[in-house]
Amino acid sequence: MKKELFTAPEIAKICRTSRQNVNIWINKGVLRAFRPTDTAVWKVTRKDLIAFMQERGYPLEFLNDNKIRILVVDDEKDITYLISRVLEKEKNFEVDVANSGFKAGVKLAEFNPDIVILDIILCDIDGREFFKHIREDPELKELKVIGISGKIDPSEEQSLLNMGFCAFIRKPFKINKIKDTIFKLIED
Repeated sequence: MKKELFTAPEIAKICRTSRQNVNIWINKGVLRAFRPTDTAVWKVTRKDLIAFMQERGYPLEFLNDNKIRILVVDDEKDITYLISRVLEKEKNFEVDVANSGFKAGVKLAEFNPDIVILDIILCDIDGREFFKHIREDPELKELKVIGISGKIDPSEEQSLLNMGFCAFIRKPFKINKIKDTIFKLIED
């Protein structure tokens, strides 16, 4: 069954642009959108999205791209390299990395991930604080986030899950643990 309504993050993913650009298009009336209620996020019908894409020269096959976008956030470059290389071997994954909380914030807007693998102890921000910023954004509140760390106390793991992290993986880990966790999230 084809999806009939799209949100700004979904359109950004389809058109390979930022959510901010999509919001600009909506606010200028270039892309027709509506809100089911005053507090709801903008929605665009399939028909309006196709018309917009055709007008602007976006290939319609972008609409059928079902790749899962994964953002790996860790200040240890060896970790982001390892995880990204392994995940990129999966044909239905598209992977990007960020080595700081600041870069991760930029990537959230530009890359529009479906899943974030987030180190809890980053060089410039605590991963829990970064996670709170994600949850405060109405367009990101459904984003699946996997926490990873080797530096937090084992007793803190449950508190991360209680905060809303989908899963937690302790470093060092076997790379298959990351893949298995992602596949489980996709199935759910």
